[in-house]
Amino acid sequence: MANLPIVLYAILFLIAVIAPLRWSIIAFILLANIDLGSLNASIGVLNTIKALVLPFLMLWRFRAYSGHSKIGPAAIAWGLLILYAAIASLWSSFPAYAVKLIGHMIGSLVICLVLIRATKGGHLTPSSIVPISLATLAIACMHWFLLHDWGGEPERFTTFAGAQAFAAFLAALYSVLLTYESLRLWIRIPLILALIFAMVLNGSRLWIAGLFLITFLSVFTSTLRAWIKIFVLGFTVLSGSAILLEFDPIMSFLLHESSSNRIAAAVSAAYQGNMKSRGLGTYNLRHELYKRTMRSLEKDSTLQLAFGHGTCNGAHITATLSRNPDPNRALHDEWLRAIYEWGVIGLSLWVFLIGSLTAFALRGTRQNKGGYAKPLLVYLPAFAIGLSGENFIAAAGNVATVGFLVLIAFASIAYRSNRRALRLNMPRLHGKDSAVPSTHAVGQVLRPGPSLHPGV
Repeated sequence: MANLPIVLYAILFLIAVIAPLRWSIIAFILLANIDLGSLNASIGVLNTIKALVLPFLMLWRFRAYSGHSKIGPAAIAWGLLILYAAIASLWSSFPAYAVKLIGHMIGSLVICLVLIRATKGGHLTPSSIVPISLATLAIACMHWFLLHDWGGEPERFTTFAGAQAFAAFLAALYSVLLTYESLRLWIRIPLILALIFAMVLNGSRLWIAGLFLITFLSVFTSTLRAWIKIFVLGFTVLSGSAILLEFDPIMSFLLHESSSNRIAAAVSAAYQGNMKSRGLGTYNLRHELYKRTMRSLEKDSTLQLAFGHGTCNGAHITATLSRNPDPNRALHDEWLRAIYEWGVIGLSLWVFLIGSLTAFALRGTRQNKGGYAKPLLVYLPAFAIGLSGENFIAAAGNVATVGFLVLIAFASIAYRSNRRALRLNMPRLHGKDSAVPSTHAVGQVLRPGPSLHPGV
């Protein structure tokens, strides 16, 4: 059983490399759940192959769907951030780790291109989330029942990947199932409930809050009637009031359950005012990191504030808090990393990136009613909050970043579907002489091509 993660890695890798494209891309996404570097600080050769070698091979496999539209602001922001991270590595104390970070940033860009090409060919669609969700939960059950102690967090429900990253992936799947209304309810509802249950077992406090935020945003951006939205809001207020009225019995129950559930432990610790409780997990560590970073920034010169301390130098902040901190994940907060390591320039690029993605999702949701961009729109606020708890930049092929990039790829379908609708209406827009296109033109427009396949 100890070799189970290696076996799963090999099977999914082979499927990604040689299977038909529809199954290849699903295996590629599922492979993110096998993080063989979870047991130690190093990435490992297999993780490097998964993050940096396989994406280029997949890009070649999907070469028939190359030729993307004009480069958008988000891609420009990410490219500039990679460039500036490379420049800031010139004054880094950890140049080898800085090179690794830049490699991961490039790897994430290539993975995003692979996923977008897969959507162009109709090989990856929102309906693909059904087999992906089922297979992901199956892998998590394998970990839970067959190799429970693997990874060092036996009390948390996860795949062979970090528990926090897995929680981010669950939230991404949840966003699609909740908002993509073309999927039948008898499929969506059981999977949604299963993902919620998996998240509770996972115990991520940050992403449980993220699920609530995603749910609220999906309701208020949906096509539901106004009275239903008001009902949901009223039900939430009444539920909250009932919890407050019965607070003591609820807290007694949570205290009883706190030994086996991280969420219950966190709530009971906060209720008791015990800020040193183990139930708060890494809250105290992150709070200390935040204080130290802010104190350092207050003492910085103008040059340091503008250009940052150098890529990966956040490890200096954690020098006395951890024995062997990984410079790529030292600060546990991408917002802190941006301002501390890259200064105002880096933080501006980072904010530009998040803002561009938000505009991309919002515009796609307004232009296309197919529900392709809405998962990204409702997920982004939760993801922005999640970035304050983990470092995801140095994680190409990681389950958290892959889930996020899948949503970006789905959002790109909205723009292609909108362009298709414009092409179909073109004859009517060009007057009477163009009202009836030629037989050849009709065949060209109505024949389902791979680049126009929205997929259901």
